[in-house]
Amino acid sequence: MTKKYSSIGIFCKPNLPVSTLIYTVETILSTIYSIGSNCSVYIETETAQCVSMDPKKDLYKNIIIGTFDEIKNSIDLAIAIGGDGTLLGLARQFAQYKAHIIGINQGRLGFTTDLDETDIKNELGSLLLHGGNVEERDMMSVRAMRQSVDKKDKVFFSGLALNDAVVNRAAISNMVELDVWVEDSFLHSMRGDGLVVCTPTGSTAYALSVSGPIIHPKLSCFCLVPIASQALSSRPISIPPDMEITIVIKNGSGTVLHCDMQTVTELQDGDRIVVKKSIHKAKMLHPRTYDYFSLLRKKLRWSINPGRIGSNSSRQ
Repeated sequence: MTKKYSSIGIFCKPNLPVSTLIYTVETILSTIYSIGSNCSVYIETETAQCVSMDPKKDLYKNIIIGTFDEIKNSIDLAIAIGGDGTLLGLARQFAQYKAHIIGINQGRLGFTTDLDETDIKNELGSLLLHGGNVEERDMMSVRAMRQSVDKKDKVFFSGLALNDAVVNRAAISNMVELDVWVEDSFLHSMRGDGLVVCTPTGSTAYALSVSGPIIHPKLSCFCLVPIASQALSSRPISIPPDMEITIVIKNGSGTVLHCDMQTVTELQDGDRIVVKKSIHKAKMLHPRTYDYFSLLRKKLRWSINPGRIGSNSSRQ
């Protein structure tokens, strides 16, 4: 799917170095104007405050500043300046709106942020002139329920996740004890440090660090990955996305629920976390040169074999 854009929103990670942020924002703006684009440009309020825009500069004369709620319905392309976390947060915010999302990496790994600073002029300019490839990624709907005094389940947390929902130990606690159900079928009980439920997008995040599989984002499924399970036979399992996953807390002292490692809520014994496929999707914009397998090679440093100590070259 390709599309050209008429209104662009710029959002940033709040604690980026000011000089870096100013350079990136001004490069984006100069790229937009240099290609003769008639795009309207919106800058989110906190981002504008970080940039300290000089109204005397031509770059900033026609900029519209507003909060997320004020501009969310006006833009069709959201640019996230930051790392994966910045893009994940923006993807959740825009899940129910029309805007496509692309990231400019100012973080470390940047699995979801396709562009580097050096790519802005060429790749962003090409996207605005010719359009790019839009990929819709599955998201999860996550609810945490607790039984009230009248024995009725009440939802005390509800949210979306693009990467994962993680039930794990807080800073100081005992092992986590969980019962896991898929639809009406009991899967297993587990004791350990926790459990990751991830989407294909999230398979290269926390799940990967606890020996989960890499899942191509065009596959539609969820993966359950134990974290340091006491039972050595406990292994990751992938399930169809239309199946509802229920996690019951058996020993909840110090147990927490994270969505995309950003939102968090504390859990108690008997709490139930219900995870299912969301009706919303993250709409990710990629350059036409985007290739998932090339991304894996670059980010995970595949095909780089160790060389001999003291050797000037290594065999590839």
